[in-house]
Amino acid sequence: MVVDEKVYGNSWQGRFNFNGGVEKINDLNDVPTVDFAHYQWLARNMKSSNVNGKKVIVKNTGLDGSRNGCYDLYDFRPGGQGYDNGNTLVVFNTTDDICLTKTRDGRQFGPSVLAPFSKVTLTHAGFIDGVVIAREFTTVDGSYTGSELQLHGTTYNGPIECIDVPSPSPTKAPVAASKSKTEECNCETGDDLDQSFRCGNKIYVCPDVERVCSSQGRAKSKFYILTRDQCNTMKNIGIGEQCIALPQYGLTTGKTLKNRVCYSSAQDTGMSNNGRKCEFCTDSIVPIFEI
Repeated sequence: MVVDEKVYGNSWQGRFNFNGGVEKINDLNDVPTVDFAHYQWLARNMKSSNVNGKKVIVKNTGLDGSRNGCYDLYDFRPGGQGYDNGNTLVVFNTTDDICLTKTRDGRQFGPSVLAPFSKVTLTHAGFIDGVVIAREFTTVDGSYTGSELQLHGTTYNGPIECIDVPSPSPTKAPVAASKSKTEECNCETGDDLDQSFRCGNKIYVCPDVERVCSSQGRAKSKFYILTRDQCNTMKNIGIGEQCIALPQYGLTTGKTLKNRVCYSSAQDTGMSNNGRKCEFCTDSIVPIFEI
């Protein structure tokens, strides 16, 4: 396979000519031109729609494909064509492994696929006409390597719709306008605000933080509540430096600090800083902490 654009990754198998060069990374969020956290947000918040034939299908499982657990074109476009021409997007809001294959009468797989939490396997499909965005992608299925498969990369070109966010209840007194994403970064190394920190695939959380920025974690992230001293130490560690060990959880070494989120109040969703940019989190979650 010949790849003309620059490739970011940490492992691959097969024979490739990387004409645009290769840069090894540890996490998809290390790619400077891709906001992978936004793909994850979209998978959580998009909803199914069909506007003038441009179709979005959102699934919360990857286990109900009609071809022995694999999905084919007809699961999403009954009677459709392998050449989808950007008309269909399938969104998987799940961590299940996903399998894509051809129809029983030999039609290739046409839609684009957004599955940022899943491993996606393309097998015996001839080609996929759309784009695949996934946590992991492969064409290897047992002894089958998929050496004849093609990735056409025809991006979905229709509208999308997201779930409705309830409007806040009116207040008796005026409140300050919401901060815009272009405001000055208020989450730097040494900031005294309560914070949460992503160290590899682990989320360290200061003791007074009850809700964590929803986009900070990954599909398999685990959350750890810090002591006050550990929280204060982490506040002074810079992005790219090594996080502290957490002996109370049996973590003898810390991974690299990927980002930090600062919270100005218990209701604040937080401002995230990954060392390249700062942005406000759109929502937050109540994490389940390790014990």
